[in-house]
Amino acid sequence: MSDRRESVTATDAYVSGQALPVPTWLVAIIIAVSLGTAMYHLLGGLFGTAEAFRHRTAHITLFLVLGFLFFPLGRSDWQEKLRWTTVIDFALITAAIGVFIYRMQDVDSLASRSSFPNQGDVISGTILVLLVLEAVRRTVGLALVILPTLFMLHALYSDHFPSIFLAAPTRFSSLIGYLTVDLDGMLGVPIAVSSSFIVIFMMYGAVLVRSGAGTFFTDLAFAATGWMSGGAAKAAALASGLYGTLSGSTTANVVTTGSFTIPLMKSSGFNPRFAASVEAMASNGGQIVPPVMGAAAFIIPMYIPGASYRDVVLAAAIPAVLYYISILAMIHFQAKRTGLTGVARKDLPSAWITLRKGWPILIAFGAIVGFLLSGFTPMIAGATALVLTVIVTMFRAETRLTPQDLCAALETGIRATIPIVMACAAAGIIIGSMDLSGLAGRVSGAVTLLADGKLALALVITAVVCVILGMGMTTTIVYITLAALVAPSITEMGAPVMAANLFIFYFGCLSGVTPPVALTTYAAAGIAGSNPWSTGIEAVKVGIASFLIPFMFIYTPSLLLDGAWYRIAIDSVTAAIGIICLAAAVQGYLRRLLKPWERVALAATALLFIVPTWETMLLAGAVLIMLWFRGRTNQGKRLDA
Repeated sequence: MSDRRESVTATDAYVSGQALPVPTWLVAIIIAVSLGTAMYHLLGGLFGTAEAFRHRTAHITLFLVLGFLFFPLGRSDWQEKLRWTTVIDFALITAAIGVFIYRMQDVDSLASRSSFPNQGDVISGTILVLLVLEAVRRTVGLALVILPTLFMLHALYSDHFPSIFLAAPTRFSSLIGYLTVDLDGMLGVPIAVSSSFIVIFMMYGAVLVRSGAGTFFTDLAFAATGWMSGGAAKAAALASGLYGTLSGSTTANVVTTGSFTIPLMKSSGFNPRFAASVEAMASNGGQIVPPVMGAAAFIIPMYIPGASYRDVVLAAAIPAVLYYISILAMIHFQAKRTGLTGVARKDLPSAWITLRKGWPILIAFGAIVGFLLSGFTPMIAGATALVLTVIVTMFRAETRLTPQDLCAALETGIRATIPIVMACAAAGIIIGSMDLSGLAGRVSGAVTLLADGKLALALVITAVVCVILGMGMTTTIVYITLAALVAPSITEMGAPVMAANLFIFYFGCLSGVTPPVALTTYAAAGIAGSNPWSTGIEAVKVGIASFLIPFMFIYTPSLLLDGAWYRIAIDSVTAAIGIICLAAAVQGYLRRLLKPWERVALAATALLFIVPTWETMLLAGAVLIMLWFRGRTNQGKRLDA
C-alpha cells in the first residue's frame, strides 16, 4: 500500500541514516519530544490525566516546544540547514520550559491569587501569552494572531469603544491572571478538548493512514464507483471524504489524495477546473463525516448542555450523507451532460482483493465507531482504538506496522496536531477576553436586534460572518467565536440548540472553499493547473447544495435524528431527492439537456422537496414526473433522429 511512506519524518530519517542538513542531535531531540508527547497523551487517555491546570499547562508547553522545533524561525522546514535564528528558537523553548517550571512550583497558591496575581505571575503569564501568539503566527498565520490581540485590547480599553463595545476596562494584571491561570481562559474548553480528545484522534488517524488506510479507501471507492458514468470523479470524492476524516487538515487532504485523484479525473475527461473543485469540496467534507470529524466537532458538546460527542456524531450523520450526495449528483449530471463514461472494469481494483488485504483497517476504523456508540468517552475510545489498530494491523503483511512505522506515525500525528493546539490556545484567549469584557452577550443581543427577531435573516447574517471569519481562520476558531457571540441569539429565535451549533460549524467548514480566500480550493487548483479564482467559483457551484444543508436541518430537525423514525426517513429521502434535483437544475441535465424554463422548474421542485410538507411534496412530485417523462419522450425523438 503506497501511502505508507508518503512523507519523510524525523523518525524515518534517523532510523534509515538519511543525510540531512541539520545535525543528528536536533533530529534526536525532535523524535524524543514528539514520542514523549505522544506517550504522555496516550497514557493519559488510557489511565487518566493529572489535575486540569497541570495537565493543560503541560499540554500547551509540550506543543509550544514542538511548534518552535517543527516550525523554526527563518527556515521553511525543520530539515533545512541551521541559521543564527535557531538561537532564538531555543531561547523561546527555554522560556516555555521556564514558565512551566515556575507555574508548577505551587499551583494552589497560583490559583488562589489568579484575580490579584503578583509580579512573577504577571511576568510569566505575559511570556506565556506572547509565546502562544508567536507559535500561532508560525503554525496558523498572522490573521489568528491579530484576532485574539484585538479581543485583549478591547478588554483592556473597552471604556474607549463606542456603542455595544463600551464596557468597564480590565486591569492588565487581571487579564493575564484570568487568561493564563483560570480554567475559563486560555486553559479553557478549547485546550481541554485538544489535550484530551483531539491529540488522541490525530494519532489514531496517523497510525491508520500509515497502515495503508489512504490506499485502502481509494481502492475501495474506485472499485465501488469507478465503472459508473463519471466514475473517476465519484471515486475521488468518496476516497477524499474517507481520508479526510483521518488527516485532520483539508489542505493536507487535498495535497495527499488530490495528487492522485485530480490527474485521474483529468485523464477521464473532466476539465482541470471541475476536477480541482470536486477534490476541494470532497476533501473539505471530511471534517463533517462521523465518527472522526474536524477538531471543532470535539468542542461542540462543550457548548451544548447535556450533549456528548456521541450525540454530535449521530446528529451529523444524515447531513454528511446529504453533503456527499450533492457532490456525487453534480458529478453525475456533469458527466452525462458532457458524455463522459466510467473507467473500464479491467482497469479498476478488485473490491474483494482490496477487502481481503485491508480488512484490518476496516476493523480498526469500525472500532472507533463501536466505542463511541457504546458510550465510551472520546478520550478512552480514541486511545483504545489506537492500541487496537496497532494490534489488528499485525495480521496482514500489507497493513503491518514495524516499530519504525509506529513511531513515525505517532510523530506525524503529533506534528499535525501542533496548529490545532495553537489555534485552541488562541481561541481560549478570545473567550477569556470576551468573558472579562462581557462582549459576547452584547453582540448576541445586537444580532437579534439587527435581524429584527427573524430567524431566517439571523441565519443569513451568521452564514456571511462565518465565511468572512473563515478567511485565513481555522474552522475551530470560527466555531468557538460564533458559538459564543451568535449561537445564543439564534437559539432564542427558535432554532434547536444542536442545530444552531452545527449550523455555525458547517459554515465554518465551508469557509475553506469559499472565495476570495479559499485555501483548500487554491491547493487543489495548484495541482490541477487551473486558475485559482475560477476554480473557487466552480467549487461553490459544485457544492451549491451543501450551502443549503445547514438551513435544511435548522427548519427540519429530523435531519439531525430528532423526531420519530418515520419522520426522519421521509425527510431524509425528500431532502436527498431535492438535492439531486438541484444538482440537475444547476448542471442543466435530466436524461437530456434541459431548456432554461425546465431548469427553473426543476430548481423550484428542489426547493419544495428540501422543506417538505405533504402539499409541497405532491406538487414537487408531479412536476418531477412531468419533467422525467418529458425527457424520456424527447430523448427518444433525438435518438430516432
